[in-house]
Amino acid sequence: MEVKKYSKPEVKNKRLDFFLLGLSMSLGVVLFAFTYRQPPVKVAEVENIIIEEDLVVMENTVQEKKPPPPPPPPEIEVVEDDEEIEEDQPEIEDTEIDQDTEIAEYEEEEEEPEETNEVFEIFDVSEKAAFPGGDEGLQRFIAENITYPPMALENDMQGTVNVMFVVDKQGRVKDIAILGGKKGFGLEDEAMRVIKMTSGRWSPAKQRDKAVNMRFRIPVKFQIF
Repeated sequence: MEVKKYSKPEVKNKRLDFFLLGLSMSLGVVLFAFTYRQPPVKVAEVENIIIEEDLVVMENTVQEKKPPPPPPPPEIEVVEDDEEIEEDQPEIEDTEIDQDTEIAEYEEEEEEPEETNEVFEIFDVSEKAAFPGGDEGLQRFIAENITYPPMALENDMQGTVNVMFVVDKQGRVKDIAILGGKKGFGLEDEAMRVIKMTSGRWSPAKQRDKAVNMRFRIPVKFQIF
């Protein structure tokens, strides 16, 4: 068979026809899409179902409290006019006290306590025991009456001996003792002897204007010049 050949001008004339055909088909599809309507859907009607319940009304079962019955009225005893009613009369104690009795009882309460042999410290008394001339007079008396022990001189022993003693209510010295370690060589014995020489020269200590026993502590110095 012989193949037919079309000339180029004839083919170019057909291209315009195909283009117009395709354009018209596209326009038709667009118009169909805009004009198409979906059929209405039927919605099933749902009936309102109301469930009726029987309501049970509860009766009030609370018991009412009844007030207690009133107390019975008091019995009234009728007494005849001629009958006397005896009443218990309180006994009145005689509280009168003589003035002399009150003064006597007051004096008994203010009786002074019995005197004791208690020994007071220097800070417990209102007035301490005193030596004639005071502390200076006591130091002067010790210096004038002390004798340096010969054994202490030979061994060049010197120092301070602390002496404790009690001045009683009559101003006498008693209960002499040495405080601290002993130095020996007769120093303690000489210190006690000099303090004992002051016995009877003291004015006793006082507490509430009464003489009392008082404890003293005095240093006695031994020094070689």
